[in-house]
Amino acid sequence: MIKQGLFAILFFLLLTTLVGIIFEMEGEVRQAQETIVILRGQNAFQIAADLKAEGRINSKILFLFELAKSGNFRNLKSGEYDLKNLTNQEIIDKMVKGITAPKIVTIIPGQTLRDIQNDPQIKKILKSNNFENVDIAPLKDKFDFLKEIPKDGDLEGYLFPDTYQLPETLSADDLILAALKNFDVKLDLLGRQNFIAKNLTVRDAVIMASILEKEVKTLEDKKIVAGILYKRIAAGMLLQADATLLYYKAGSPDHFNKEIDSRYNTYKYTGLPPGPICNPGLESLEAAIEPVKTDYWYYLSAPDGATVFSETYDEHLRNIAAYLKN
Repeated sequence: MIKQGLFAILFFLLLTTLVGIIFEMEGEVRQAQETIVILRGQNAFQIAADLKAEGRINSKILFLFELAKSGNFRNLKSGEYDLKNLTNQEIIDKMVKGITAPKIVTIIPGQTLRDIQNDPQIKKILKSNNFENVDIAPLKDKFDFLKEIPKDGDLEGYLFPDTYQLPETLSADDLILAALKNFDVKLDLLGRQNFIAKNLTVRDAVIMASILEKEVKTLEDKKIVAGILYKRIAAGMLLQADATLLYYKAGSPDHFNKEIDSRYNTYKYTGLPPGPICNPGLESLEAAIEPVKTDYWYYLSAPDGATVFSETYDEHLRNIAAYLKN
């Protein structure tokens, strides 16, 4: 019995020493990245080496032992993983199931569908990348607010700006669906009854919000400008919003041609343009349904981003001379 006990102690000391040697001899850990990428075709030994080098495991040998014991030596899936602060078995389970790290995609307030489609960050992540030519007919059955879009319309204005976590294999359709669901939630947050009380359709509010998003910076100023623009519409005056003209002629050298024959030319046609000119954020939507009444009829954006208001056209001309000399 004494010999057996002594043998057990010696075996334990030998095993502890061996594990210590393994820990010491397996190389230095690189500065860990947020995620680790397992490439298609990598075998278990290569994966264990990468995990060790990235500091996700303490020992390649112990990891491989647990992998073999679980019967998953050939079952690890490729992909990008978040494996921080996990045990060996938790890492194995995650990689066998292929639970990859979510992709982070951000839609910025004021981006157009074209901006989103051409955004380098989004293009890098998405496997398919189509935002401008989406068939919205089936989406109208899921979201009532889309039913106001004409047959030849698109989703401009309805992809709510936010940061989205989506599966690694996401497509434009996944992002569109997530953004539309988010927009639906924001309508509830704003109170759908507020649109009815203001005698506004959701589409009209989105169109107004998109103009505010492009033309004004702060929530306070957006509400004042909303009051001005609604007042102009009621009076049959031109909105004269530069942003609508820029949207229609984006990238064109004559984008400030105020004689362009387009319903987006609010220097030529009264009322709102036929559709949103970007995807507005929550503040702009709030301002569109909560306009502030003032005596102002005119406004301009100064070079520093401040909004300058005028009650009369003569005052507006003086402000143009003072703030927009060039």
